[in-house]
Amino acid sequence: MFHRRRRASMTLLELLVAMSVLVLIAGVLGGLAIGVQQGYQYAEQYGLATQHARVVLERITRTVSQATASVHFPGILVIAETHGQWRFPDTLVVWRPAGTAADPNGLPRFNELVIYCPDVQAPNRLLEITVPGDARVTPPPADSAAWRAEITAIRSSFTAQNVVLTELLRTCTVTDTSPPQVRGAVRFESRLRPSESEWASYKAGSLQWKDLSWVQYIYGNRAGLRQAWLRMEIQLAIGNSSTGNQADASIVIPFFGSAAVYYRLSR
Repeated sequence: MFHRRRRASMTLLELLVAMSVLVLIAGVLGGLAIGVQQGYQYAEQYGLATQHARVVLERITRTVSQATASVHFPGILVIAETHGQWRFPDTLVVWRPAGTAADPNGLPRFNELVIYCPDVQAPNRLLEITVPGDARVTPPPADSAAWRAEITAIRSSFTAQNVVLTELLRTCTVTDTSPPQVRGAVRFESRLRPSESEWASYKAGSLQWKDLSWVQYIYGNRAGLRQAWLRMEIQLAIGNSSTGNQADASIVIPFFGSAAVYYRLSR
């Protein structure tokens, strides 16, 4: 009788140990499954963001490479807004007419422009905007205030044609404004060689033709090669976002690109 009770007790103990081992193994396997699932989701979202960035950067690069440029307009123009201590160069204007420009040696028309900027209503969206019905002449590049006013009007116009390039832009809130603004994380920077100040100095006679910052020193007695260079940065957000505008996304990935327009400057 004593022997039978001891045997039953040992069997129950062995069963508890076996169950504990099974629970431990199930917990380890569950953790591995969760890790694999999270890794798969991350890789899938990263690949999606990379695809979006590649399409956006290649589209802008192709547009810039097909731009028209003149001594009065360098083919591309970056429009920047300033709020408090922050500068936001998040709007790019490209002079790319569908055919021959109305005035290839002067200023573009608005219907010859392609504009890249975040959507005012949904800053996580990057837009490509055209205004085919507006044949007005644009302001000169130096008139920043006029350009900002025109871009503001175009972005809210019902006649403008908008193409959404991506909805994954990272957004941030600017608290220096009243009310605070949510802006998309995209940045454009441009540079001219020779620069406008150098060209003005040459026209004024204070700088010699050979001393201008010619691209790769390509110039002759009557003309030289000018470069309008563009640098681009977009930040795309992946992960769960409770607000829907990527402001609280878990991972932000920056992507960079560049493009250039080359054209002739004559003496």
